[in-house]
Amino acid sequence: MNIQEFLMKYEKFLRQVCKLGESSIKDYIGRGNGLINRGIYNGESTITATMLAEIERQYKKNSVKNYVVALRYMIESKKKNE
Repeated sequence: MNIQEFLMKYEKFLRQVCKLGESSIKDYIGRGNGLINRGIYNGESTITATMLAEIERQYKKNSVKNYVVALRYMIESKKKNE
């Protein structure tokens, strides 16, 4: 599955499973793109200590929690679509 396919399924997951509104979905898609573009998330099925350390290193302190949640949602979405 390519990145675009993954992000489309991720958006569907956010809408249907997480029941997020449009603004929140847009935010989580943006965070997901950031995690992928920075090489923090590469399709893994679990969150690793390395991923968490990279999020803490690369993002502002007040944003870390949101990126960890986005990572968790991405992994849940991947598992649901396997």
